[in-house]
Parts: sequence; C-alpha cells; structure tokens
Amino acid sequence: MRSAAVATRRPKPKPRLKIRTGTAATTQPTRFKSADVQQSAALRLASGTDKPAAKAVNIAPDRSSSSAPAKSPRRPGAAKAPARRSDNHERDHDAMGDISLDAMTVHAVEIRPAGTVVSRRPLTKRPAILHLPHQPVVQLKPPAWMLEECHVASARAGDQAEILQLLSGLPSPPSKAEFHAAVDHPEHDSANRLVARLAGRIVGHVEIVPRSVRVGGGTVPAAVLDRVAVLPECRGAGHGQRLVRAAEGRMRQMGAAVAFSRTRIAPSFHELGWSVLGRDCATPGRPTAILSRLLEGPKRDGEPVTMRQWRHVELPAILRIYTQNAARFVGPLDRSEAYSRWLVSRGAFDSIIVALMGQDRYDLHETTARIVGYCVQSGNRVMELFADPEFPGLEREILSRVCAEAIENDRQEIVYESSAADPLHQAVAGGESLVSANDRMIVAKVFKPLEVLTATAPAVAARVVAAGIRETVELGLDAPGFRGSIIVANGTATVHAGRSGRSYLTLSDEELARLLLGQSDPVEAAAAGRLHASTQVAEKLAMQLFPRVPLWCPMWDDLPA
Repeated sequence: MRSAAVATRRPKPKPRLKIRTGTAATTQPTRFKSADVQQSAALRLASGTDKPAAKAVNIAPDRSSSSAPAKSPRRPGAAKAPARRSDNHERDHDAMGDISLDAMTVHAVEIRPAGTVVSRRPLTKRPAILHLPHQPVVQLKPPAWMLEECHVASARAGDQAEILQLLSGLPSPPSKAEFHAAVDHPEHDSANRLVARLAGRIVGHVEIVPRSVRVGGGTVPAAVLDRVAVLPECRGAGHGQRLVRAAEGRMRQMGAAVAFSRTRIAPSFHELGWSVLGRDCATPGRPTAILSRLLEGPKRDGEPVTMRQWRHVELPAILRIYTQNAARFVGPLDRSEAYSRWLVSRGAFDSIIVALMGQDRYDLHETTARIVGYCVQSGNRVMELFADPEFPGLEREILSRVCAEAIENDRQEIVYESSAADPLHQAVAGGESLVSANDRMIVAKVFKPLEVLTATAPAVAARVVAAGIRETVELGLDAPGFRGSIIVANGTATVHAGRSGRSYLTLSDEELARLLLGQSDPVEAAAAGRLHASTQVAEKLAMQLFPRVPLWCPMWDDLPA
C-alpha cells in the first residue's frame, strides 16, 4: 500500500484567463483578484482601440475572497510565491502604469484549463477603409483649342503613319497591307481620303470609295463612306460633322448619285440628313447546333453536288452566280471582272468553297462540271453564300459543309453575315433573336433623285405589268429637294422632272431616299406622318410601284485585308 503522503493527490491547477493585446511584446505574468480581473477586462473591451500596446498582461483569476491573498498552483520543486496583497497590488499598478487603456485592444481570449483555446473577434467593428475617395462625376469640357474649327483637306503621302495610329481605335482597324491594297484599287484617287487638321495635328479621317451600286434592278454611280473616325479627346466639337459635309461635297464632284455607309452612330448621320435604311445582319451560332438543324430540315431534290476549294480559273463562274443573286437586292456592288480580280488579289478572305455538278475535272469553260454555288469565308465569318437560282435549297447544303469544316477545325462559333431577309439566319440562330451586338446600321443619302428614279424605272414598269394594270398610271413625288413624276404606259416607264400631277406624294428628302431605295412602307410612313398622299390612288400606286426590297451591302468588299 502506498503511504498517505504518496496517496495524497496534488491540487488540480486552477484555470487561467489569458488576455492578449495587439502587440508581440511579453512581460512577466501579473496576478489579480477576480474583481480586478473583471474591471480590467471590461475596461479593455470597452476601449476598442486599434493602437498597439506596449506590453502583454497575463491575468489569472483568484477563487478566494476579496480579503484573502491570491494563490497560484505550485509545481513540484518550485518556490512558494509571496502572498502579500500589497506587493501584488503595487506590481499591478507598475505593470499598468506603462500601458494606456486607450492604447490596448483585446484580440483573443484564451482559457486553458485543459488545453482548450477559444478565440474571439473584437467586439467593435472597424470602419471600412476607403482607399479612393468618392468624388462626383464632373463633365470634362475640351480645351478651347479643340473647339476651334478644323481644316479638312485631302491626305498627303506622309500622313499614313498618323492616319494608321488614328484608325487603330476602330473596331476593325486596317493594316499597312490594307493601305497598299487600297492604292491598287482600279478607281483609286488620293483625293478621296480626307483628314481634319487642328493645330497641325490630324484629329479626324474619312475615306470615300467610289462604286457602282445596284438599285431597283438598275445600276447607279455611288460612293461609300468608310472608316469615319475622330480622336476620342476631340469628339463633341463638330469635327466629325465637318468631315462628313466635306465628304458629301467631294462625292457630288465625283458624280455620285447616292452615298452609303455602315455605322454604329446612325443618329449622328440622321442629324446631317442621312436616311436610316436598315441593319447589317450578322448572326452567330454554334456549328454543331446549326448542322443538326440543317440535317433535320427538308432535303433538296435533284442531282448531288461536289464541294471543294475553288481555283482561280473559276472566278468568272463565281461572278456569274453573284450577278444572278444580286439583282434581287438593293445595295450590292456591280462587280466587274477587273474589280473581282482585285477583290481576290488583296486577300481579304481565307477560303472559297464551290459546289459543282458533274465530273470534277480541270476545265476552263465549265463543259464537264458546272459551278452552281460558292461560299466566301474569313476566319469564322461567312461573308457570302449564294447558289444558282435554278437549284433552290442548295444554300443549306453549302452551309452544312461550312459547319462540318468548322467542327473539324475545332471552331466553337461561326458568324453568318447576309441580308436580314435571308432565311438561313433562322437556321443559324435556332429560334433566338436575330439582333446581334455586331450589327451596324446602313445609312444612305441620295444626291440625284432624278437619276435614281430613272434607274429604277424599268423595274417599276415590270411591276405594273405583273400587277395586270393596263391603263396609264402616273405618280408624282413632291419633296424639298426634288419634284417630278413617273408615268407608266404600255409597259414602259418614263420620268418627268418638275411636275407632280394629280396623284402625288408629299414627303421629306429622307423619306424620298427610303422610297427610291425600296426601304419605305407607304402605309406605315403615312400613319407616322412622314408621308402624305393627295389621293387614295396615290397611296395604292406607291405600294405597287415602290414595294420593299431586301437590303444587302456585301461585307466582303469592305473587309480589311
């Protein structure tokens, strides 16, 4: 048996309460009574300050009465600690004398009776730190020198580097190779590139591209405004409007009857008298989903076709298919063979797929194999896809081939660009909205209404004959910039300037441009107040003679090389 002295259990160590402050410094532990501990901890927790403390204080609670001296557990072999309250109290004041209550913050409270650690966050919530002061948005006004009137003139040969730097901010900036390709254009003229100078610096740019555009089955001389750009810090001072005004004067000197432009700032052009015709439709889609929808659709009846990459000797056949399809649109270019060869030589495409019917042999005159369709691609963009009108439904097969190649090349998306009236947009979108963020508005301005009306006269006569109208009809047009009439008799249409007749339309110059370009609905325009018909016959004639025609301006001609 153990002796009584050995069997006597050692006293269990009392739990100690240790309060750490926000400092790494340590001192010798200091003993307090329970009342002192509660009062000191309350003062520390109530202070809630973030100032660093100079010392750390260890506080151990005492279970004895307030009059008895505090006792601490004693380890074996350790000397007995003095129990005089006065000495402890003096040491307490000495330890707290160097530490201010406002300079101490309690970060954690640890209770270690058996090794348990409990941590707590500060009771007071620190205020949020604002790294940047909040300041109201102030509308910055350009300097006075930027508000001065700029000087617009033709660009010089030494301005190329500065112009390239200015155009680098456009969504599709041109490259140096594109500048060289523009010089090789069959109708290039250095005077067609205008720049706006302010204090010797180029702040704006616009390029005029002369073209022949198909309108109403005929061809009229036209021009395209391309790469209209103004320095961001100089915008809002009217420099862009002065550039467009100067470009309009230049186009009139060139003899252009109508001007076109693609833009994302259509309201600015509308303020200058331009008419908004429609949007440039670009529909994105996933090749796998497009291919599944095309395969589920109706199949084409007829002889199967073969598809492959094109050869340069097949350019006349591609031009033939383009001409057959461009006649039903307003806005396509009248591409000649010389222009088509320049378009191909500048390299603004990646591949051209052709569809052939017959034996695929190397043939110059399509005697053994006939080309019945083609597709022009640039990256993941499908810019042109047409088939011979004699083979309806072939466009779906060509698009299926494009999607199959995109899947093989691991392309996750393709963008189909065509007229908004093209039914293939529905197959690409798959029921989603056809309006895309990449779409731009097409605006136009008619400089010579008489010439445009004369070019559309044969198509107007054909519509009258197709409607079964045998008597002579006359419709007058009365606008601020033009007054005249068109008379259809015996299947022939003639235009007379200066007279409006009995049945006429009163409209603005902007609505007249939309009407002549086949983008106006007379009934809708009359309901909106943009058009007024003198008689009911005039409104009916306007619907038959000038119906809406699909709008399409080929993107391949404007794509940077």
